[in-house]
Amino acid sequence: MLYRRPDHLQTQKRGFTTKRDAELFLARIELDKNRGAYVDPSKSRVLTADWLDSWTASRSDWRPTSRERARGIIATHIKPSLGQYPLGALDHKTVQEWAGSLSKTQSPASVRKIVNVLSGSLQMAVNDGRLPANPAHKLNLPKSIKAARRYLTHRQVLDLAKAVDAEGDGRFVGELNGYGLLVRVLAYCGLRWGELSGLRVMDIDFNRGRLEVQHTVIELDGVQLESQPKNYEARSIPVPASVLAELKVHIAAKEPGEPVFGGARTGGWLRGRTFRRGWFDAAAAKVGVDGLTPHELRHTAASLAISAGANVKAVQRMLGHASAAITLDVYSDLFDTDLDAVSVALDQAILKTDVAKTLPPRTPGRKSARAK
Repeated sequence: MLYRRPDHLQTQKRGFTTKRDAELFLARIELDKNRGAYVDPSKSRVLTADWLDSWTASRSDWRPTSRERARGIIATHIKPSLGQYPLGALDHKTVQEWAGSLSKTQSPASVRKIVNVLSGSLQMAVNDGRLPANPAHKLNLPKSIKAARRYLTHRQVLDLAKAVDAEGDGRFVGELNGYGLLVRVLAYCGLRWGELSGLRVMDIDFNRGRLEVQHTVIELDGVQLESQPKNYEARSIPVPASVLAELKVHIAAKEPGEPVFGGARTGGWLRGRTFRRGWFDAAAAKVGVDGLTPHELRHTAASLAISAGANVKAVQRMLGHASAAITLDVYSDLFDTDLDAVSVALDQAILKTDVAKTLPPRTPGRKSARAK
């Protein structure tokens, strides 16, 4: 049987066992062509593994860390199970069974991240006319449970900073490198680690009292590289005056291009694991917050800002979230006091209404006895 594709090119001959099989196939082809769902069989024969490689290579919008993370997920979790399937052989049931098997070894959040990588690649196959629909859409995935976040108080931030200053590995003392001050910058300005590590002396605007986040430092295969900030957007972060005064003293002898918090031995970009092993982890344990991570100080910054009266838009700009909706979603628990304020305001309105109802109506022109 021969038939024409939507581009009017004629296909190669195809054999069928019976005439009815051929007629049903032709009817299905014509139906798909009319509703715009026709897929050229030759385009869907590419192996999933090869398509994943092509997809990752085409994603010029990714940051290097995002590309590396996706490649790791593909190599570890997708290719071993689905890589040898032709694209056209991936159906919803096959992908659902694969996603279900991931739950045996991965957390719900990790399962969703892995599935999102596969789904993104298959959506490009749909857009490219290789699949009629994305078989990774609308899967039944395990629910993610948000873990309770830990927020430090002002007192705990101060104690942690002092403990970090007192730590060292026998040759280098944290205080000489300003690592206690580093803790306060993280806890009051909400920087990500790469932004903090990449902060240069020239990025501190003492006149405006701001940190200008212009770039970040990432690590790929053990090599530190300068990159653009997350979401590709530079931002300006307000700094409390007391912290700004300490920064001024700390960077007095540094050159404009030097890191504000350099590595203790090299003076280059400070690595997160080096800071944790040498200073942070032991200090956190000593002040009663064992297992704390530097990223949790970013959460603390959000908490302290909100408790000080900052609105969600200000917190969004400080943290560099893409939208206020993300900030509300991530830190919805910190706005519980706003709900209390709503109930108080409503109660006051109710009381005023009830009081007004109990007062006798005033007669126009009538004077009280006291006025007489």
